[in-house]
Amino acid sequence: MYYPEYDKIERYPAEQTVGFISTSAEWGIFSNFAKTPMVVNGVEFVCVEQMFHYIRLNSETERAEYLKVSPGMALKMKAKAFAKRGVERSDWREIAVDVMRFCLNHKYQASAEFRKALADSGSKYIVEDESNRKKRPDSWGAVLDTATNEFYGKNIMGRLLMELREK
Repeated sequence: MYYPEYDKIERYPAEQTVGFISTSAEWGIFSNFAKTPMVVNGVEFVCVEQMFHYIRLNSETERAEYLKVSPGMALKMKAKAFAKRGVERSDWREIAVDVMRFCLNHKYQASAEFRKALADSGSKYIVEDESNRKKRPDSWGAVLDTATNEFYGKNIMGRLLMELREK
């Protein structure tokens, strides 16, 4: 990944953590898939995940096709399919975290519920809980180590949310 400042594995005591795992669970508004409609440059998005992958694509044709995908995990799967077809921006790995930051800023502007949740999380750590994954956490989240009762991982999403909360 192009962002060395996010390359380190971090640890977060579970009792001091706000974890989110799905849109229907507590703190689900922090999820990329949480329905937080927003309009950016005249384009309507249903959630951050949709905006993030829309920006990832390098062709207006694929972008228009992508906007027709139903919300939910289909957004992520369709984006992966596009990437395999070679329609991903050539600079994606260099800009992905900045794009997510951009998307979260728009979500913040568009959603009072999201702003309230960030404020309500206080000074707790925010973690994208990937404990249910069959493999180790990806760069965006963290998993719970039950032996130490700590979340560990790069937790880029949680870190971006905490940075936004600090602003």
